[in-house]
Amino acid sequence: MNLIYYYPMDKGSPSNVARELLAKLIKHVDSLPFNEIMLFSKPKDVDAIKEKFQNMRVISYKELNEISGEYLVHFPILPTVLPNSKFLLYLYSTLIKRNKIIIQYHGDVRTELKSSYKDIRSLIHIFSYIFLPKLLKSADVVITHSYYMKGIIKRYGVPKIVVIPNAIDNYWFQQNNEARDLSTHIDKNIFNIFFHGRLSWEKGVDILLEAVGYYVKQNPKIKVYLAGEGPQKKYLKELCSKMDIDKNVIFLGNVSKEEIMFFLKNVNVAIYPSRFDNFPLAVLEALACANCPVYFSKNIGIYDFAIQDGFKLNFFEPEVTNVIKVLGSASCNNNTGGQQIQFAKNYTWNQIALKYIELYYDVINE
Repeated sequence: MNLIYYYPMDKGSPSNVARELLAKLIKHVDSLPFNEIMLFSKPKDVDAIKEKFQNMRVISYKELNEISGEYLVHFPILPTVLPNSKFLLYLYSTLIKRNKIIIQYHGDVRTELKSSYKDIRSLIHIFSYIFLPKLLKSADVVITHSYYMKGIIKRYGVPKIVVIPNAIDNYWFQQNNEARDLSTHIDKNIFNIFFHGRLSWEKGVDILLEAVGYYVKQNPKIKVYLAGEGPQKKYLKELCSKMDIDKNVIFLGNVSKEEIMFFLKNVNVAIYPSRFDNFPLAVLEALACANCPVYFSKNIGIYDFAIQDGFKLNFFEPEVTNVIKVLGSASCNNNTGGQQIQFAKNYTWNQIALKYIELYYDVINE
């Protein structure tokens, strides 16, 4: 048995997770139940991937007919219903070769499409929306990263769902709090708030800004740092103007992980008010390295794991009134406690990669 692993070159957390996972699987290659790991990608990315993985076979859909033998196909990101390489591999694997398939599901396409229906660009995923249940049910197993998302997938009638949490690397547990070439100065004499992640509706950044708009009236010495890009950026800037907090909010854009760590080690609080989310890496990164309290929404998958593992972390319902309360309590809370980092240490790639290896054996032996 061999493994065909779809290797994405796109930006974003799901693709980053896919690349991190492969790196860890390669380190455990002697423990894997495969004779060969073959990487599959878009034709335009094949040469770059070959350069990175010189001892591995890298193919695109053009070479699919040349492979033989039995394969397990792992899609670490959803093969959307479009004429693209992922979907061609999916069709080939299900209709022609009848290979065993694992699909990894990071976020719910239907929920995201409903929240962004006014964005014409989102309509490109309408076919994925329609055929999503059939797509997921065709897999031998669907991996998701939280019990919250498992509940959504179960409603589609998917027979086998396995929850494997996301993971971070050891970088986030460093004690270093310096960032080279950091142009933004943090004034330690005011109350500093940090968020990093995609600027999209489901992340709830507008909830945070509305809360700041009320809070700043009694506490004008406040600064909010938002790291990331996304479809809601223009709206969020307009919201800042409407609430007259332009001078209190800094849009950093995409920043390096060194800069993210610098902010997390030097601000007063980190807040992640998602309306819904699977297992956001941003929150896990913050819990691992922040020198401040980290507050996050109860509507993310991490909440279930925190409760299950008995950790007393800072969470809240994602509503403006609750975030105002968070700002008030966080301004008086200088105790980060050891619970944050201890929780995060349970979710490193060294531990989580072993869960994937165990799953590979289970799928092959069924």
